[in-house]
Amino acid sequence: MINFDLMKNLQPFFKRSLVFLSFFLIAGMNLAVAQVPDTLPNVNRVYGNMIKTVLLYKDGFEMSAPVMNISSGEQLKLSFDELNSDLKRFRYTIRHCEADWTTSSELMISDYIEGFQDDAINDFGYSYNTTTNFTHYSLVFPTSNLRPKLSGNYIIIVYLDDPSNVVLTWRFMVVENTALSVAGNVHQANNVNDRFTRQQVDFTLEYNGMTINDPTREIKIVITQNDRSDNAVKGLKPRFVSGSSMDYTDEPQSLFNGGNEFRSFDIKSLLYQSERIRKIDYDKNGYHVYLLDDLRRTFKNYITDKEINGRKLIKNEDHAQNSDIEADYAHVHFFLPFEAPLSNGQIYILGAVTDWQLNDSSRMNYDFQRKGYEKTLFVKQGYYNYLYVFKDNKTGRSDESLIEGNHWETENEYTIWVYYHPAGIQYDRLIAVQDLNTIH
Repeated sequence: MINFDLMKNLQPFFKRSLVFLSFFLIAGMNLAVAQVPDTLPNVNRVYGNMIKTVLLYKDGFEMSAPVMNISSGEQLKLSFDELNSDLKRFRYTIRHCEADWTTSSELMISDYIEGFQDDAINDFGYSYNTTTNFTHYSLVFPTSNLRPKLSGNYIIIVYLDDPSNVVLTWRFMVVENTALSVAGNVHQANNVNDRFTRQQVDFTLEYNGMTINDPTREIKIVITQNDRSDNAVKGLKPRFVSGSSMDYTDEPQSLFNGGNEFRSFDIKSLLYQSERIRKIDYDKNGYHVYLLDDLRRTFKNYITDKEINGRKLIKNEDHAQNSDIEADYAHVHFFLPFEAPLSNGQIYILGAVTDWQLNDSSRMNYDFQRKGYEKTLFVKQGYYNYLYVFKDNKTGRSDESLIEGNHWETENEYTIWVYYHPAGIQYDRLIAVQDLNTIH
């Protein structure tokens, strides 16, 4: 027998349940339809000021570049902090890119992703014994749920809840095994005018039985110095092509500024001052680390120095067991004395400390009272390298020699990236990666 009074009392509950069910169904449909914006730049970038200390490297090798072999079982590790103690459910996907980092528009997502099109980031930890509260997130991928099918350049895209709500993008590379090999070296420039300031990258490609029908069109070369992208060499053509090799020696385009050894600061401890620290203060906004004033090295003699070529190493040496969650944050203050502001360009801090980007986050401001350029960066405890780079307003070119000087003896790391785009293939394959160093 139906109890009509009971049904009448439950009517508001059914209405509310129907509203909530409709909301979740609509939200689910919107989530399924939503896509990562096509206009999203394929660069290392953090969106907003809550995400800090992004690291992406070969799992187990924190100082390595984010490169994995597609058939080796290698994995990459992504980690970052969110300056908030509330747990977030971040997800990620990947996007395939061409050799010049434009999106591979002729590929569908299913062409280069095996498994699901996105996946969750489930590993996290809360900060412990720190003055700045944050949640540390990490991901080791590829996983059984999502893995790249093809070689080439990729961007990993991390978002919150909805694919249109992107919080960070970061570049990584996937290389495939082929018969092609690269042999090269770095040496003092041959040209008399560049002999004492620049370094020459010479190399050859050996086919080793691999069939390449149109080498000058199908092979694309990119050369990078350290982890920089602002001075990468692209579009390099061979000096000589034979039936079994391509020769790239003595090419003027593969000349790089020697630059200078990276500057550094060490904040693995916030209790004791290291060599380049003038003082450490603490106030309501947290720790403040004031570096000694940086002087121009334009005309100074070259001095060798042990450094990590612009990278960063996250570490807390103040009795921490796990630096991922126990390394604190500090406001690091930089100052570069300069008699007057430059009218034709801007000064930037370049290195992993600024994610290797020349943008508003790394651009220095001129202080007329102190007569110099200044910048404050909010960074995690560790050891950091950096350079001061000038970027011309008209040409957009960056040049470290104005502040740092230029020496052919400087220790630098170079990477040769070999891409292959034969007829009938819809993307740039990455078929070889060769690291070179000036001291080898």
